[in-house]
Amino acid sequence: MNAKVAVDKLNQAAPQTVPENQAGGGWDEFLSSDELVPVHIEAAERMQESILAEMETLFRENRWEDALSLFYPIEEKAPEIVELGVDVSVREKNAFALGHLQRFDEAIVELQICVNRIPDDFYIHNSLAYTAYNSLYAAKNREIMLSGKARQQRIALAEKHFRAARTIRPDSVTNFYREGMLRKEFQRKPAAALPLFLKAVENWDNLSEKDRERRHQERKNFIKALYQGASAALETRRAQLSLRLVKRCLAEDEASGHVAREFKFFALGKIHYHLNQFEAARDALRFAARCDAERPVDFVHELLARCYLALDKPEKALERIARVPEKRRRPYVRWTESDVLCRMGNFEAAINVLKKSIERDNRSRHKSLLRLAKIEYRLGRFPQTTAWARRAGTFFERQWGRELPEALFWTALGEFKSGNNAGALETAHRLREIDPHHPKLGLLLERLQTVKKDGIRRVV
Repeated sequence: MNAKVAVDKLNQAAPQTVPENQAGGGWDEFLSSDELVPVHIEAAERMQESILAEMETLFRENRWEDALSLFYPIEEKAPEIVELGVDVSVREKNAFALGHLQRFDEAIVELQICVNRIPDDFYIHNSLAYTAYNSLYAAKNREIMLSGKARQQRIALAEKHFRAARTIRPDSVTNFYREGMLRKEFQRKPAAALPLFLKAVENWDNLSEKDRERRHQERKNFIKALYQGASAALETRRAQLSLRLVKRCLAEDEASGHVAREFKFFALGKIHYHLNQFEAARDALRFAARCDAERPVDFVHELLARCYLALDKPEKALERIARVPEKRRRPYVRWTESDVLCRMGNFEAAINVLKKSIERDNRSRHKSLLRLAKIEYRLGRFPQTTAWARRAGTFFERQWGRELPEALFWTALGEFKSGNNAGALETAHRLREIDPHHPKLGLLLERLQTVKKDGIRRVV
């Protein structure tokens, strides 16, 4: 009897137990024919392993384009592993390469496919959250375009998957740190960010020495959580907590240097400044300035100048401002420079400084304009006070879509001192509508009512 005849007899003898729609390679939600006889799946898995090994080699050499040219899109380059559902790991790697090339939209599509396939995988949620988070930094650095609704959607995507990742692995350090940065830097919510930074620190503290060694890559983000936590604490007016965090950051990071020394000592000086400990602030800031003496760090010198102002040493303050090259003096440096000059009685020089600031400042110009209004008031040039204050209000409303109470106050005061009592009263009433508790508004209204009642102009 030959082999064919023997097989035919066996088939005739075997009862038909497989449903007709599944016979000959059909599909069942629990067991497919390929799973029953897995030769094709095994072949696809071997192909996947080979692809991953080659990608790792290319990644070590930062050859992201080469990796993508070979294996992306995977539907075209290796359709057999897609068909048999063993493509998730390759998609993750493709997303990693796409992210490095700032092709974030494509990377997110790949990772969303992965997370839909394996919804409880920490690493996929983490990768998707980080890719969205990284795209926000690229947009912030003007490397890609991402604004308006698209930006908000990207923030929401990162938030969703950071939360999913930390639910799966609540002892993570990195995820809590990165979600804290998302809240602080992109949502501008330091109060929401602070507990996340503190949780990152707590998670590191709770690790055993063995686990710290195993997860040593996370130590960097523990250090950064201390530093950013100090910043968030200061923004939420918890200066003592901020001081504790930055001191610990200094101690923990002394050897590793994950955060540059000038930034850590600047943070220390800033906290002391907010605590009105001006000598301690001065010492920390002087050290921060020495950490990178070759590069004039304008924010360090600016705050140090403010410390010297608080210590009643305007000449030393001006020396610090002078260490920032004039062309590199940003608006906030100019504001401090003008304050120093006013303290020294050099009002005209202060006016010139602020006028230079106006020329370059398209975001916070109203602050320079209000300073000009106050200086002109100090010099008794009240029409100029009104003019600068109005310009401040116009700029702010155009830029931010609402009225600026401070501009209304100085407009009203300038009008009052110029003898335009009716205009001053109208402006002051408008200010009362939007900010009834504005400082000295009550005094101004009292003076205006007195003038109106007496019918004469009084010198106030």
